[in-house]
Amino acid sequence: MKKTFEGISKSNWIAGIVLSFIVIGWFVYQQWWVVHLPPEQVRVSFDPKCDLRAGPCVTTLEDGSRISFAIEPRSIPVSEKLKLEVTVSSGLDVDGVSVDINGVDMKMPPNIVDLKETGNGRYMGKGALSFCTRSIMEWESVIQLDAGDKQINVPFRFITSQQGY
Repeated sequence: MKKTFEGISKSNWIAGIVLSFIVIGWFVYQQWWVVHLPPEQVRVSFDPKCDLRAGPCVTTLEDGSRISFAIEPRSIPVSEKLKLEVTVSSGLDVDGVSVDINGVDMKMPPNIVDLKETGNGRYMGKGALSFCTRSIMEWESVIQLDAGDKQINVPFRFITSQQGY
């Protein structure tokens, strides 16, 4: 074994070991750390003029992409099945869409609905509002768009009334 490494100085040997550690470290970083980094969180402000009872609401992102959200039936009844629909304009590459419906000032357990892509940037699913003892309640539906290394959260607010709104 001594003959194989003859002619290699001690400093070259150490430099080779250090370089090997650097290469291995870079590989580990690329394969593990980068994959496990959380996506960048982008939170958009809600539009106070949005009225989901009147029809779909649309939010425009900084890059010009448009996110539309609709709930059916438009009366948005509590504890009944709701049809949720999100439409994403072309130009925004989305890997998945979900909706988390929760109280604005009365937090409840997460109520997340994963939506299925139906084509042309449209995502649909069924969900329901949690039962609430309040006669009037303000809710927030946060649309979560998984878009590559970003997670875009778009909120839409609405009010329910158990006496009819």
